[in-house]
Amino acid sequence: MKKFIMTLIVLVMLQTAYAEHATHNQLTLGFMPYLASQKLLKKYQPLADYLSKELHAEVVISVAKDYKSHLEQTGRDELDISFLGGSPYVVITEKYGPKPLLVRYEFNNIPHFRSVFFTRNNSKINSISDLKGKKVVFGSKKSTLSTQVPYFMLMQAGLTSDDLSLSHLNNHENVIISTLLGEYDAGASSEEVFKESESKGLRAIAYSPYLSTHVFVTSSKMDKKLQTKIKNALLKLNKEPQGLNVLKSIGPSLTGFVNVNDSDYNLLRGILEKVLPELEK
Repeated sequence: MKKFIMTLIVLVMLQTAYAEHATHNQLTLGFMPYLASQKLLKKYQPLADYLSKELHAEVVISVAKDYKSHLEQTGRDELDISFLGGSPYVVITEKYGPKPLLVRYEFNNIPHFRSVFFTRNNSKINSISDLKGKKVVFGSKKSTLSTQVPYFMLMQAGLTSDDLSLSHLNNHENVIISTLLGEYDAGASSEEVFKESESKGLRAIAYSPYLSTHVFVTSSKMDKKLQTKIKNALLKLNKEPQGLNVLKSIGPSLTGFVNVNDSDYNLLRGILEKVLPELEK
């Protein structure tokens, strides 16, 4: 009887250990659909593979069906690691409270990026003021660099959505394609996405101020030791043998990940205070 009880205890302990291992043996890396899902998977799979090796846990990429779903999943701690643009990060912290920050992106050794208005090479549009009366396309209304910051640029130029025919598509890539096809006179996206297609027949007409880049956060429930391990893995990536290939897969100008503070997004907070009330009308 005693031997049976000891065996039962061992089995329970093994099952408990297995359950804990299974819980920590897979981590979700979540993204908003700022590009088509397949393109995001292609870009970020090398990073997921690298983190899997560093963390000794499978890192699985998850792409939300829309921006709203991604924000809710991140806010409710349903994702272990979450990619956020500046605006979604600000919105989430205001609604759900602070999230543990990991790193922000560094492009060409600078942790800042910007929005860009663009048109086709053969267009007569040369400035934002030339957009009056034109067909203009932005990305998702919740996108930092393809809607909110570009709208702020319109406001700075004395224009509103009433002064032009403004449409929204679900991601930056579709904004690029539809402008190239001539469906719209001009569009706006992140400079990163624009640069990837500039040679196909596009040219920039205006750039926004530089803003703090995309950020990775973790679930508030994640163990702090694991948070630190993930952060250190990301910070040292550009010094690893495979690091350059992982970074270039994400973007040709991405040079690494660097430390981040909540105050890095204060400039964007000021922009959103002016823009969001207008977009919500």
